[in-house]
Amino acid sequence: MMVTFVSQCEKNALKKTRRVLDAFANRIGDNTWQTVITQEGLDTVKKMLRKTASRSTAVSCHWIRSRARSQFLWVVGNKNKFNLEGVVPVNRTSLNLEHKEWEQGWQLNEIILLATSIAGLFHDFGKANALFQAKLAGKTKQKGEPYRHEWVSLRLFEALVKHKSDEDWLSELAMLSPSKAIELEHFMLTNMCKDHEKQQRVFEHLSPMAKLVAWLVVSHHRLPLDHCKVARIDQMEQWLNTCASSHWNSANALEKSTYSEEAITHNWQFEFGTPLLSRTWQNKAQKLATRALKNPAVSAMTTDWLGQSFVAHIARMSLMLADHYYSSLPVEKCKSAWRDPKYQPIANTDKTANSNKAQAKQQLDEHNIGVAANAQRFIQNLPALKFTLPAITQHRLFTKNTAQTKYRWQDKAFSEMKTIAKTTEKQGFFGVNMASTGCGKTIANARIMYALADEREGCRFSVALGLRTLTLQTGDAYRDLLKLGEDELGVLVGSQAVKTLHQLSKEQEIMGSGSESADDLLADLYVSYQGQIYDGRLKHWLSSSPKLEQLVSAPVVVSTIDHLMPATESKRGGKQIAPMLRLLTSDLVLDEPDDFGLEDLPALCRLVNWAGMLGSRVLLSSATLPPALIKTLFDAYRSGREHFNQAQFGDNQNNTVVCAWVDEFSSVTKEISNKENYLEQHNTYVKKRIKKLQKQQHVLRKGQIAPIEFEQADTVYQQVARTIYNNVFKLHANHHTQSPCGKKVSLGVVRMANINPMVATAKALFAISAMPDHEVFYCVYHSQYPLALRSYKETRLDNILSRHDENALWQQSEIKQALKTCKANNLIFVVIGTSVVEVGRDHDYDWAIAEPSSMRSLIQLAGRIQRHRQQAPSDSNLYVLEQNIRALKGENSAYCKPGFESKALPLSDHNLKNLLSTELDNISAISRIVEPEFKGNDFMFYPQSKETQANKTTSFLVQEHRALRFTLEKKMGENYKLPLYRNHKEANLWWRSVHSYDANWNAEFIRQTEFRQSQPQEAFILRVEDETLCWSQLDTSRKPYCYVSKQTRFSQDNTALAAGCHWWFAHSVMGVYQHYADALNLSLQRASEQLGEVNLRAEQNDQFITWSWHSQLGIYQNITTKEDEWTTP
Repeated sequence: MMVTFVSQCEKNALKKTRRVLDAFANRIGDNTWQTVITQEGLDTVKKMLRKTASRSTAVSCHWIRSRARSQFLWVVGNKNKFNLEGVVPVNRTSLNLEHKEWEQGWQLNEIILLATSIAGLFHDFGKANALFQAKLAGKTKQKGEPYRHEWVSLRLFEALVKHKSDEDWLSELAMLSPSKAIELEHFMLTNMCKDHEKQQRVFEHLSPMAKLVAWLVVSHHRLPLDHCKVARIDQMEQWLNTCASSHWNSANALEKSTYSEEAITHNWQFEFGTPLLSRTWQNKAQKLATRALKNPAVSAMTTDWLGQSFVAHIARMSLMLADHYYSSLPVEKCKSAWRDPKYQPIANTDKTANSNKAQAKQQLDEHNIGVAANAQRFIQNLPALKFTLPAITQHRLFTKNTAQTKYRWQDKAFSEMKTIAKTTEKQGFFGVNMASTGCGKTIANARIMYALADEREGCRFSVALGLRTLTLQTGDAYRDLLKLGEDELGVLVGSQAVKTLHQLSKEQEIMGSGSESADDLLADLYVSYQGQIYDGRLKHWLSSSPKLEQLVSAPVVVSTIDHLMPATESKRGGKQIAPMLRLLTSDLVLDEPDDFGLEDLPALCRLVNWAGMLGSRVLLSSATLPPALIKTLFDAYRSGREHFNQAQFGDNQNNTVVCAWVDEFSSVTKEISNKENYLEQHNTYVKKRIKKLQKQQHVLRKGQIAPIEFEQADTVYQQVARTIYNNVFKLHANHHTQSPCGKKVSLGVVRMANINPMVATAKALFAISAMPDHEVFYCVYHSQYPLALRSYKETRLDNILSRHDENALWQQSEIKQALKTCKANNLIFVVIGTSVVEVGRDHDYDWAIAEPSSMRSLIQLAGRIQRHRQQAPSDSNLYVLEQNIRALKGENSAYCKPGFESKALPLSDHNLKNLLSTELDNISAISRIVEPEFKGNDFMFYPQSKETQANKTTSFLVQEHRALRFTLEKKMGENYKLPLYRNHKEANLWWRSVHSYDANWNAEFIRQTEFRQSQPQEAFILRVEDETLCWSQLDTSRKPYCYVSKQTRFSQDNTALAAGCHWWFAHSVMGVYQHYADALNLSLQRASEQLGEVNLRAEQNDQFITWSWHSQLGIYQNITTKEDEWTTP
């Protein structure tokens, strides 16, 4: 291909650009190049240009298609130097008329700036206390203080402003003089509430702006939460004014007995005074107060600024970032002009100083001014950030119509989204892609987001998924199908090892086919992105964290949802800064959001609410979204978007949201203002979709209930094993495939709920010999394997169970070997796994057996039967045990962890024969996307329970849908008579409480509804040492790091297989390690250390946990107590 490059670079960027382009092309003008080049070569040029790009870079590329036609391909750098066709303008205006809102700033940007800057001035006032100064000087042995410095800062600020209007206290600051400052200082210290002497409500008598500043001061390190007890959520509206006290800031305040009377007294003494006495501080305070008084919105006192979520939380994020930035500056870069030589207290010490004695780093007045000044400049530039970050523009694969009929619906969806793109800029966008599996949802999602973006500004979006494996697969899809390079796509995973193993398996597949402020804010994150790093006006503050720069800069980010959750989940430490900036500057795609358990849904709703509040467009991608969930997610988005619209557009806001529904049949858009109208439109769309699906599809998954078979002496695990055993052979007889050599082969999956019971059942199953003329190959699969072993097993299963080409199965090495060596005419391959077999793997089985947990689980598992081949069965191909192990053991709540039953939401029976009717006749997503018919008492509480328990229900389906409603919504609707059951932790309390800030000024609601709440984990490594395997832990408490033996924590399992039974993958641990060592060019020991890690439940208090270990069964606990039994997948 022949291409032309045109450079409009300036300053130093011109030299860098010429250096790159001169190496690849002929210069045919001062700033023009031309050459014949391959696509791979052109990608290299683009990548090199991006690496050196800055604000002054602007290079366009044109493909010469013929004598009369050229095609504009891309721009690296400043897109405004070219128009949509790549033409260089000859005249220009300095005002972008289409984006007055960000050139002039958000409507409420001035309020954010003032609140944050003033909070910056006061945020560390409390560090002036005698105890803190003694700690910095190394004169105290205890690290903490009874009352943390931000709480003391809050009390000082409160004393200064309480019972005053905003105009009054700002006027006092505006008229500061040295003498006036002394008076104010005396007034403040005299009126300050000292918590050890008396308790006094903090926020009750504060004016609107003062309340916001006070909250910023006390929350700039951590959000308040009740360290004394678990606060009652039904009293949430009282927390701020009547409950908030020093123990909401720190548990230290509850443990005053550990501190001397002298320490407590010194905690409230200010020997050298507060920064009020500093002349430099006074000058800065005067300027800010004077500016604030000129703003009519401040003096009017008509808006509760703490209740304006966008204002409050953008202000907090900016304050934390400014504090982190200025605290991390080396001594030589700190600004001495902000110091008053006569003011002695210090803010922090230099941790890098080569001295045993702590060296003062920043003076306290200087630090407060520095944080205020940096926050001020940061916020001034923040509105323009989104429009100056790298973005995807002029990408022809996003706009190009597909040639395949199967994917034509994507073109219609793309065209429909283009028509509403402009409207979504002001009103937001909430869409759902309900296309069926195999219709290309992943690529359609990217095209929809591209269509919604302004083509001149480019497209930026994040894709959030529930599983790590799906994250890597989605990243691959975008690279392979949309040709997004590593300079346009960022993939976030938990560790480099995970990325390495995934990339290695992908390369082999291709070969086989022939084709407290200064800390690192993202210490545990691995970001795979090699593109242009943001070089705009905010680089000054972002460059101190390279991972933060990468995360914010990447045009497209694919990650697990965990990496965005800290936007609303982070209780302390600034972990929310990166995800908040990401949501503020890009749109959001949520992939399969209904896959999360009930306990995670409040956090999911918070994320969607925050996405709306930060101005993102949101697209949900799932064919199985229940009505209650999608309605609540819409309500969360709409509520958040109202705050964004008010902040950005003021009186010009339009609070109707542009909504869209997309599937393989049609695309519909509507403007909707409330959740009731949304649900009505959604249900209408779903009904039409179901009619079309029923016309088009034949029954692929038929289910039936399998009675539990047992003999008198059987344990529960033997009963379940015997039932599974007999049904495996029945299913094989009905659903086998004939191999080329005439043998009958079937591949099936047995899904179990929890690891430890699964292993106990599997061991009982392995003790039973295969039936005559049959041989069975078993593979146990769950989450508790060393990383290399799990990756190896997953890679092999992915290859074998990809059955788009039916004949490819006979070429797989394990199948080929079995057909060659086995004398039996029937070969059965069985995966025994936990819920990891249900989602995240693109596997195609012939049949399945399920230990039931929920209808959702059965639908997910059924989706793995005939997934690729789509052959309708004549007999049932999914057998469901009539009871699960918990039910067989007689537990009160059986279908839980995972499942929807609980003590509060009981079922009337635990036998599925009495809970299901026709649901198994044709297992599909229809039962998920349409609510069943409820009875009035399904939502009422059980009278004898004193409102702690709902009535029992007789339907598995009703149980799921009502559990969703109870989790998501405070109100059930008008059709049901009181008294209604409530769980008092409903998701919508986050945005539908009495005051809009009730849930989000603190971390208490977050703590009680936390995302992926789980027990603490500890890492173990199965490593090779002196040619033997040993269990170890890496001790990082000292340097150099060393491995400590933990061999006593693990016992070797020597389970053997009965006659006619085999391991599907007959690998050894050493063999797997050697495989990866050779592929990665590592020593065997190094490979084991890098890839042998597994995270297991940590010991608590005096507990001592021992684990059983087998290379095929993984890591588990022998069941001796009830606690051992229910390990998660």
